[in-house]
Amino acid sequence: MQEELDTQGLSRRTLVKGAAWSVPVVAVAVATPLAAASTTAPPATFWATGATVSVVSGNVTNFTVEGSDADGNLALLPAGTSVTIVPDPGVTLAVTNAIGIVVTTNPDGSITGIITANDITNIRIQFRPTGASGSGYAITTNIDIDPFTETIDVTLR
Repeated sequence: MQEELDTQGLSRRTLVKGAAWSVPVVAVAVATPLAAASTTAPPATFWATGATVSVVSGNVTNFTVEGSDADGNLALLPAGTSVTIVPDPGVTLAVTNAIGIVVTTNPDGSITGIITANDITNIRIQFRPTGASGSGYAITTNIDIDPFTETIDVTLR
């Protein structure tokens, strides 16, 4: 029994045509993520705060504010958004880090942070409170997006 072999295969011309089409496809695939990354986030219509305290790290508090659009995507917080952290008498607050917000420790021991840029979607303020058990501090966020103001009271244990 004799088998017939397919001698046609790929011609050099077919191979070159295929290679010519593959180069533009690769270039488009590489350029697309760069174009997508350059889009500007929309203004926030919602905002959320979050706070965690790590006893292991010496009670460092991580306070965050994040802007989002109606679909839950990150969105721009308005410049002028402020955060004020006011300690109870006998409590001291030491800022350890701030991202996306300009932070000042005031003479009365409170901390004030203000967003001064127009391209911020979220902020973080890290600080270490120290004081007697049962004392604490209040974190107030003021932002030009409804509900406008929120205050969180924290008690040291």
